[in-house]
Amino acid sequence: MTKKPSKIVRSIEVSAIKRFQILIEKEKGSISLAQGVPDFETPSFIKEKAKEAIDKGFASRYTKGWGIESLRQAIAEKMRKDNKIKAEPENVLLTHGAIEASMATLLALLDPEDEVIVLSPNYVSHINQIRIVRQGAMPSFVSLDEKENRWQLNPEKIESAVSKKTKAILFSNPSNPLGKVYSREELKAIAKIALKHNLFIIADEVYEYFVFDGKKHISIGSFPEAEDRTISIFSLSKSYSMTGWRIGYLVSDKKIVQEIFKIHDCLITCPVALSQYAALAAIKDGYKFIKKFKQNYERRRKIAIEILSRTDKLTLIKPEGTFYLFPKINLKMDDYNFSLRLLKEAKVGVVPGSAFGPGGKRHIRISFGGEEKKLKEGLERMVNYVKRL
Repeated sequence: MTKKPSKIVRSIEVSAIKRFQILIEKEKGSISLAQGVPDFETPSFIKEKAKEAIDKGFASRYTKGWGIESLRQAIAEKMRKDNKIKAEPENVLLTHGAIEASMATLLALLDPEDEVIVLSPNYVSHINQIRIVRQGAMPSFVSLDEKENRWQLNPEKIESAVSKKTKAILFSNPSNPLGKVYSREELKAIAKIALKHNLFIIADEVYEYFVFDGKKHISIGSFPEAEDRTISIFSLSKSYSMTGWRIGYLVSDKKIVQEIFKIHDCLITCPVALSQYAALAAIKDGYKFIKKFKQNYERRRKIAIEILSRTDKLTLIKPEGTFYLFPKINLKMDDYNFSLRLLKEAKVGVVPGSAFGPGGKRHIRISFGGEEKKLKEGLERMVNYVKRL
């Protein structure tokens, strides 16, 4: 072949999460603390509803591209109740996971010359998605401040990053990879800047239910000054342990949703029909399982923090949400080389923090979403390894 793929695709790599997961699977005897996959089974009542949908023939044909009406209605009710966002079914678009939701959103909102402010560290796939839309150009990163035992938002740094080309501010709340839960004051500051400079707000809220220590998840789209400019993105993957079902959704002003739908229609036609009926059962009756999962994550977080406290080579800001830890490496090596050596020499897989933007340098992301026994063993291997170093 003399022809090459596009310059854009040649300028990016598969996400570090996927790259390291591939390396981990090749390393015999290794324990993965890398990919954020819950180890719980999808609740049985959800699977039963999916079987019913098959028996009734609902899975044999396309649904409407927006998603089935009963599910859009259920999500709108959930948004009003849990997220305090004024939503009707026409504000809701069902997607093939949160990843498709964010890709369709960015393609719908941005021209190649438009800039996006990303609060860093932030989910690695968002970075590549922005680069695809912007023909290889990086986002405008604004790093959160790692001080006073927490990751702090600095509104002045965001304001100074705004230019005439800036179109949107993107962040995840609770934050992947940090476990940070944004306060009402921090969200108000973001909304104020977006209103002042007429910017979109893209909020990834996949881990909305997993917040700890009395913290409260607040949707920025619930603020009156932000409701007409915010695209709120959610997923059932983590909340209901449905990663393989590939169902997410976004909620926004109906005019924005109509524009995003044009891209969504080109990408997937419609979400998986079977998964939508499973999702309907989850949204309606799955709260007790969310509570159960959260209790397990709280216990695993406690275990992980205790084990990591045994060494001063890893400095941890206690996560307020999600099921991730993001410790800083106090060693004379960068996070990428440390992650490779940790895998090769201690048989433990993590994700290098620099993959999540410049604010993640000299950190690693650890998932405590997996099996508890493996979590303990993996962290103990890690601590013993860094002590030797």
